[in-house]
Amino acid sequence: MHRGWVLAALVLLLLPGAAIAGMTAVSNLDLEEVTGQTGITLTVNVTVRATSMAWGDSDGFGTYSTAGWVILSSVTMPSVNLSNVTIDAGSDGATSILQIDLGTTNLVQGNLTIGNVIIGTTSTATTQSLGEIRYVGLGVATGAIRLSGH
Repeated sequence: MHRGWVLAALVLLLLPGAAIAGMTAVSNLDLEEVTGQTGITLTVNVTVRATSMAWGDSDGFGTYSTAGWVILSSVTMPSVNLSNVTIDAGSDGATSILQIDLGTTNLVQGNLTIGNVIIGTTSTATTQSLGEIRYVGLGVATGAIRLSGH
């Protein structure tokens, strides 16, 4: 049994040498023909949701001592789409730069709608709506982000 372990260990020690023995040198001329690609591509599609948002004052103001709240309810938000975002790093010898190219499509597309703007005495009030707010055709154009040291 002991002899089998010694033989297995010896074989494992010789494997790296056998792998290196099969390698051949590549000339500079051959290397000039080799191309590669660096960086990474990131694709993210996110839907952001918020059913309601509220801002309140728990002790009122002046002679109005009851709490007051502004509630934004029935909120729909545009989609966020990061497709074919590329992240690359490079240097000109003096400065290193990380560049994030945001792709060729809009990052944010759609409408932002707040179905009800409510004033109430609690953060969950549902009456006394002042109306709604809509941002139609909301979009964030594409571009790039560059980070470098200084």
